[in-house]
Amino acid sequence: MAVSQYQGEEVINSIVIKQGKKTYDKKWMPRTVFNDPHGKDAYIIGNGESRKDFDLYSLPQDTYGCNALHRDYQPDFLFVVDRFMYKEVVESGYGEKNIVYTNLSNMQKFGGVCHLIPQNPHKGAGACAMHTAIHDGHTNLICIGFDCGKDAANNMYKDTACYNDSKTIVQQTVWGKQIHQLIQANPQVQWTFVGGNPYAEFFDLDNCKPWSYNQLSTHISKNDEDTQSN
Repeated sequence: MAVSQYQGEEVINSIVIKQGKKTYDKKWMPRTVFNDPHGKDAYIIGNGESRKDFDLYSLPQDTYGCNALHRDYQPDFLFVVDRFMYKEVVESGYGEKNIVYTNLSNMQKFGGVCHLIPQNPHKGAGACAMHTAIHDGHTNLICIGFDCGKDAANNMYKDTACYNDSKTIVQQTVWGKQIHQLIQANPQVQWTFVGGNPYAEFFDLDNCKPWSYNQLSTHISKNDEDTQSN
């Protein structure tokens, strides 16, 4: 694996309708993040409560996180789709020292120091993080905190700003369906979901398997040993 050949993309900056005719103002958005996946797994961090007792600082590179994770931990790459959450990230100044990916709409509305989600799949933050890890060239995705097996109030940040309260049932299976589509579309990628309550249909696919947190810790320790021996 090496840095992907993606150089950037043309986006629609604005649409002007004059006399019933649409005119598209387009601009080129160059690639701004160059990540070499060689020799690394991609750890995708969701915010399901199943990860609450796991030490995220034990994870090696590359880590791809979502939304309010920035309040407690600095992943290598943070993904924010929701406009209110992105506004929080901008106001905190987090993007000035860390890599934040978002969509064009958020960039235009709130500015901030950020990076365009490449070839945006227009899905939730977790699926966008997985999509970008694959786009970077990763072929082994290890996913934690993706408790999207049923609709529930299951989130590390419920009852806080930008999130629902603990009495609100969230349609988390929608995210499960989005991720399922992504797994199906990328049979060359191996997916592992750690603990919790992932979307059950994930494991009907040949390129997807479950792990316990003990298995994850063993995997990380083994990789550390292999790195040291090399």
